[in-house]
Amino acid sequence: MTPSRSESRRAQVLVLHADLAQAIERLKETLSLPPTRIHKDATIQRFEFCFELAWKLLQAEIRYRGIDAYGPRDSIRVAARLSLITDPEEWMDLLDARNITVHVYKELSADKTYKKAHLLIPLVEHLLATIKKDSPLL
Repeated sequence: MTPSRSESRRAQVLVLHADLAQAIERLKETLSLPPTRIHKDATIQRFEFCFELAWKLLQAEIRYRGIDAYGPRDSIRVAARLSLITDPEEWMDLLDARNITVHVYKELSADKTYKKAHLLIPLVEHLLATIKKDSPLL
């Protein structure tokens, strides 16, 4: 028997939730290391990965609720309307930081993103807790 669309979407939320929970722990690890160039680069990579998982989790949860969201900016806006997140401006700021490091690597830009990476942790932890509270399967 084929799972329903709703079941498939819920399964996607569960997988992304677990993946993001693991990834945010890896980000915390790199942030605890001395800020050498290699550690900063590792932190930035983990920040990018965590942000990518976070917005995809937002989008998956939104779609599970029967609403469409296209891309990270739209997902952040809709998630704020649904009270999945509480600080859309900060999410947008971190999206901009992620976009800068993903598309153009400059050491100055990388250092700015490194300094912002820790800001993602409480946002993601709040998101994970909010979705977990709403889901009996987590």
